[in-house]
Parts: sequence; structure tokens; C-alpha cells
Amino acid sequence: MTVDQAKRRKAAARWHRRIALFVAAWLAALALSGVLVNHAHDLGLDRKPLATPLQRWVYGIESEGEDFCETAPITGAECGHVFGRLALPAGELLLAAGGLFLLDGSGQLIERLAASQLGLVSLQAAYREADRFYFRDAERTVVSDPDLLNPAVLSAGEAAALDSRDWLVRDDSATAITWERLLLDLHAARFLGPFAKAFNDLVALLIIVLAVSGYRLHRLKRNGNGQGPSV
Repeated sequence: MTVDQAKRRKAAARWHRRIALFVAAWLAALALSGVLVNHAHDLGLDRKPLATPLQRWVYGIESEGEDFCETAPITGAECGHVFGRLALPAGELLLAAGGLFLLDGSGQLIERLAASQLGLVSLQAAYREADRFYFRDAERTVVSDPDLLNPAVLSAGEAAALDSRDWLVRDDSATAITWERLLLDLHAARFLGPFAKAFNDLVALLIIVLAVSGYRLHRLKRNGNGQGPSV
């Protein structure tokens, strides 16, 4: 092997290692994100929303209103579905799609009431007037005292008379971005936007280059050691 051939082989080997490190890092990220996505439901990643700072940094989305995942972590994985709060004589109610979280004056969870315990399919809106609490789903409106023990269903006329009140309404158009969504976007390189497809094509091409260059370097090494061409 001549000096020029040796230099070319060293340069090729150097680039082979660089490409290999890049591809290996991306394949490791694919493997890790794939495992997490595969177990997303078991780990609660399909229900847990991203923290507001991370959502802002990755997706550029500004959260509207209060971030209950930060101010009310006691609600756990359901924090992304909390849409408002109502004051109680000694504590407060957090309003979520699935029901209510009853907190004491120090913010500790006392009880969780499912929407079905109020006679509703899901909680879509609520408001308070004096010592009366009103809750709604798509079909009915109920009224309850602060103890929430005996909610009563209002008639259609009584419910219609409350339409102009200042309801806290759940916004179904605002879907929380979950950790599962972030992992899926990472797995498919969608965070690169319009360049995602080109990036994946590039990685595939680099894997082919690695295979070809690795075989070629192996041949050159064998020839340089005087072993002759490999079969």
C-alpha cells in the first residue's frame, strides 16, 4: 500500500467513525422512544401532559389560563383535564372533565367525585351562585349545596334560564400535548417539521454508506496486511 493509499484509508476510516457515531446516537434515541411509546399507557404517558415550559419550548404553544399541572399537582395525571376552580366555604373545587376534586384550605385532596356521582356523563361547565353550585354536561344541568351530597336535576326551563350566567366552560378544542405525543414526534423526527422526511432519508442513506464503507475498509486493511483480497 502506498503512502497516498494509506492516507486515503485513514481519512475514510475517520469519516466512517463519525458517521457511525451519528447513526448510533439516532438509533439509540429511536430504540428508547420506541420502548417508551410501546409502554406509554402502562406508564401513564398517554395521559400526562407536558409541563408548560417544555410545551412552550418544543411546540411554541402558550398555555391559556391557569396551568393546573403546576398549581394543582395533587390532581396527578388528570391535571391536563382540569379547566377551572370554584371556592368553597373551607377549601375549593377543581373542575375536570371526569368530575370534581375537593380540596381543603391548604390545598390537600379530601375527595374526588366522579361526574357520574353528580348524575352527569362528564363535566362540561360549572358556576357558583351564593351557596348553590351548578354543573352541566351535554344533556342536563344539576344543582347542589356545598356538601355536594344531593345534587338535583333541573328542568329544561330552569336550565335554560341559567344560560346567560358566567359559567366556567371546558374548552374541548384545547387538547393537552402529552408525553406520548412528544415521544411519537421524536421517534418520527417530526420536530424537524418539513425536513423530517429528508432527515429520515438521510439516516437511511448513511446506514447504507456505513455498510459499504465498512466493507471497503475491511478489504483495504486485509490487502494492506498482505492477506490478499477477501472472499
